[in-house]
Amino acid sequence: MAELKAISTKEEEIDSPKSNISKRFLNHSVYEWLTLLSTLFVPLVVGILTIVLPLQQQNLSDRQNENSKTISLHNRLQEMGLLQDQQKQIILNTYEQDLCNLIFKYNSMKNYNDDDDNDDERVSLVIRTKTLHALRQLDPTRKILIIQLLIDSGVQNRINVSHADLSSLIFPPGSFYNQLQFVNVIARKLSLKNIYLYQSNFSYSILDESSFHKSNCSYADFSYASLQRTDWTNTDVTQGIFNYTNLLGSNITTQQLATVQSLRGAILPNGSTVAI
Repeated sequence: MAELKAISTKEEEIDSPKSNISKRFLNHSVYEWLTLLSTLFVPLVVGILTIVLPLQQQNLSDRQNENSKTISLHNRLQEMGLLQDQQKQIILNTYEQDLCNLIFKYNSMKNYNDDDDNDDERVSLVIRTKTLHALRQLDPTRKILIIQLLIDSGVQNRINVSHADLSSLIFPPGSFYNQLQFVNVIARKLSLKNIYLYQSNFSYSILDESSFHKSNCSYADFSYASLQRTDWTNTDVTQGIFNYTNLLGSNITTQQLATVQSLRGAILPNGSTVAI
C-alpha cells in the first residue's frame, strides 16, 4: 500500500505542471485573458456604436427628409392642379357671361336698327374670337360645355370655329346635336356614340380614330374629311356625303356605303379609291 501511495504521489507531481501549463498562457491565466479581452471589447463596442448609430440616425433623417419632400411635392402638385381647375372654371364662367352679354347686346341693337347686317357680322366675329380663345385654354369636358352653350344660345350655326382643336371630346350619349357645325377643325378621337347628328357638317375636318358608334349621321357632310380608323358600327349614314373622304382603316361596311348620297373620290377602308 505504501508503494502504491508513493507511485500515486509521483504521478500527481508529474501531472501538476501539465495542469498548470494548460491553465496558463504567456504567464497569464485564462481568467486574466478573459478579463483583458472584456476590458478591450467594451470600448471597442462603444466605439463601433459611436460610429454606426450616428450613421443610422443620419440615414433615418435622410429618409424622413425624402419622404417629407415627396409629400410636399405631392401636395404642391395637388394645389397646382386645383388652382388650374379653378382657373379653367373661371374662364368658362367668364365666357358664358360674355356670350350672354353679347347676345343681349345684339338683340337690343337689332330692335332699334333695321340695317343690322354689319352688327350681326361684328358680334359674330367677337363671339368667334372669344370662343376660340376659351377653347384653347379649356379641357375636353369644358369644351363640350362651350359647344352646348353655342347650340343652346342659337349662335352655333352663325359662327366659324374652324382650326379649333376639339380632340378627345366625349359627347353625352343620347344627345341631340343635329346640324352640328364642325367644319375644318382638328377633332381626333372624338366620342360621338349614340348621338343624333342629322345634317351635321364635318367637311375638311381631321376626325381620325373617332367613334360614331350607333349614331344617326344621315344627311351629314363628311366631304374632304380625314376619317381614318373610325368606328361606324351600327351607324346610320343614309344620304351622307363622303366626297374625297379618307376612310382608310375604318370599319364602315359595304352595306352602309351603299346608302350614302355620294362617294366621289373617296378612299375606302381597304385603300382603294372610288372613281371620280
